[in-house]
Amino acid sequence: MRQLWRAPPVKAQFGPTLPQLLAPRIDSLPRIVARILGVLGVLAVLAIVLLALRLRDPVYSFPGPPAKLRFSTSYSRTMTREPTRPGVLLSLRENSSVGLAASFQISKLALPRYDGQISGLLPVIAAKLIARQSAADPTFVLWSQGRTRINLVPGYTFTFQQTIDGRPYWGRYVLLTPDISGDRVGLEISMLTDPALLASATPPITPDSVASVGVLFEPLERLRF
Repeated sequence: MRQLWRAPPVKAQFGPTLPQLLAPRIDSLPRIVARILGVLGVLAVLAIVLLALRLRDPVYSFPGPPAKLRFSTSYSRTMTREPTRPGVLLSLRENSSVGLAASFQISKLALPRYDGQISGLLPVIAAKLIARQSAADPTFVLWSQGRTRINLVPGYTFTFQQTIDGRPYWGRYVLLTPDISGDRVGLEISMLTDPALLASATPPITPDSVASVGVLFEPLERLRF
C-alpha cells in the first residue's frame, strides 16, 4: 500500500503525481497523526456515501401476489406516502400552500377472462371507468384516450379535467398489464395535478401533458415490472 502511494501506476511524463509529492511529508508525520488523518479520510468517504443515499429518491417495490405483478418505481422526495385502502398498492401526494398539488395512485386492476390480446379489452375497461367518473363528478370532462406505452409496456390511457374544491385539475389514467395476453390482473394508475405545475411542458399544454414533466413523470416513467 505504501509502495502504491509512492508510485501510482501513471506514465512518467504525467508525474510527479499528488501522492508522490505528499508522500515525504506524510511519512515525516508522527504515526498517531498519520492514523488520525487516515481515520478522517475514511469518515469523509462514509459521510459522502451517506449523503448520497439520503438524497436518493425513495423506491417503492411491490412483491406480489401474484408474482408476475411484481413491480417497482421511484418518486420525488417532495411527495409523501399516504395510507392506502384495500386494493390500492401505492398512494403518493404533494401539497402546496393552497391544497393538493399532485397525486399518484396505483391500484390492482382485476381482469375478466378474455380471448386474444389485452389491447382489445383495455378500451372497454377504460370506457367503464370514464362512465363511472362522469356519473360521480359532474365537473369531469374527458379530454383524450388511446393506446400508450410505458417503458415499452403497451397499455391504455385517458386524460381529463375536473374541478376539486373549486380549483381546476388535470388528470390521467393508465391501464397496464405485465403481458399482452393471458393476464387476469394488472395495474390501474391514476394521477392528478395542478395545471400550473406543467408550465415547463412542451406546448401546447393540455391534460395530455400530465406526467410529461414534474413530480408525476418519475413514478410513471420509472415503473418496471
